Amino acid sequence: MNENQKAPNIESNSEITLWVITKALLRRCHWLLLAGIVLGVGVYIAVTLLVTPTYESEVSFYVYNSSNNTLQSGTINNSDLQAAESLATTYSKILASNSVLDAVLKDMDTSSELSRKELSKMVSVSVVSNTQLLDVVVTTTDPEFSCKIANSFAKVAPTEIVRITKAGGVEVVDRPEVATEKSSPRVVFDSALGFIVGVILAAIVFIMRMLSDTTIYLPEDIERLTGVTVLGQIPDINVTDGNYAYWTLTEGGAVCYDPKAGQAQSHQ
Repeated sequence: MNENQKAPNIESNSEITLWVITKALLRRCHWLLLAGIVLGVGVYIAVTLLVTPTYESEVSFYVYNSSNNTLQSGTINNSDLQAAESLATTYSKILASNSVLDAVLKDMDTSSELSRKELSKMVSVSVVSNTQLLDVVVTTTDPEFSCKIANSFAKVAPTEIVRITKAGGVEVVDRPEVATEKSSPRVVFDSALGFIVGVILAAIVFIMRMLSDTTIYLPEDIERLTGVTVLGQIPDINVTDGNYAYWTLTEGGAVCYDPKAGQAQSHQ
């Protein structure tokens, strides 16, 4: 048995613990980093070459309960605010309805180029939590086209909501602007995520290999696993000269014979 054989550097009389696993991973940190870099670079290349950039344009609306309330008294009480919060959820559904989408398409005069279904996939409507605000986000591959659609929503939404609900209404808070930066893909974030996933996957592979390794490296491992005392072991003979063809064991160790030179060399 070769005691110099490469072992996992785990004490033969100890179990595999979290600290042992941590030390084993630290010894292989260069492989973990390499795996993370490879996957991170792969993600960077994939999102750069394969993913089409998209741009967002956003318009926000303020929901009010009664159009006469602010005009006549100029004040808003708590009941109006609570009613407006409830209306915000209803209005968000209306803004995503076919009626509003058709009105937007008509305003843009692109009914022959863009279908209602395609427009629906570009638009996301959400209610800002605990407020009377609605956000309409338009995402396309063209920043100017995204802004054009958002402008149409800002134009037709107040009229369509009043027409449908016959109560309350919305006012534009922030008008859309042409995006100067792409919203996706997030190259840096995605690449960093790929690096982290690569490190984690490599660590899992190393841990699984270590846990599944049943190789016996030292005599103490046999005693620990089986409870049987080791009486002796076969020494490892490292012969570097290809001319040695025979060897034998003596009290002084292993002796290799060179049949060509007729000489013997002792290996301890």
